[in-house]
Amino acid sequence: MKESKDRMRVLPGDRVAVSEEFLPGARTYEDSGVIRALAAGVIAKDMKSMEISIEPVAHPELIKVDDWVTGQVEGSQANSANVHIYFLNGKPTYKDFSGMLSLRGLTGGGRGARRTTPVKTGDVVRCRVFSLVNGIIHLSIDEPDMGVVAALCGNCGRPLLKGSATRVKCDECGNVEERKLGRDFGSAPIEP
Repeated sequence: MKESKDRMRVLPGDRVAVSEEFLPGARTYEDSGVIRALAAGVIAKDMKSMEISIEPVAHPELIKVDDWVTGQVEGSQANSANVHIYFLNGKPTYKDFSGMLSLRGLTGGGRGARRTTPVKTGDVVRCRVFSLVNGIIHLSIDEPDMGVVAALCGNCGRPLLKGSATRVKCDECGNVEERKLGRDFGSAPIEP
């Protein structure tokens, strides 16, 4: 099947028209009377404004502030955890995104207070993106529906079941652990 000249695919630098025919539009530039593509995509002609542009073939998948993500905790410390992101706004992402989950204010009070562990390595968490500073995706689980949505027992490795608002229990060995749980802990199907 042959592509029509109007919907032809082009690569950056390819000639798409001459300046006598069209004006350069989105993702194009003029070079000595020749209009060339700035991006890979498909040629789009606007006959009303006599403008030629390039429609990108693939749109980049970008994470923005206020998006919510689901991922797995790869490592945690006292005030932060590293999360490998697998879902962006409920849809699978095949990019290699990783974010830093802030745990400040979630680990317990000051001196002498009992420290809690809001997340542990291996937990599946749902987080909100609150900042994109210095190329780092900063995550938070402060909202009620954000937090751990699936976890495994630290003793035997079996799935944990919800016991209360902040505690989970293992049916196999009876181990009880504390987490910052999302509202739907244990009820949302989690794909590996």
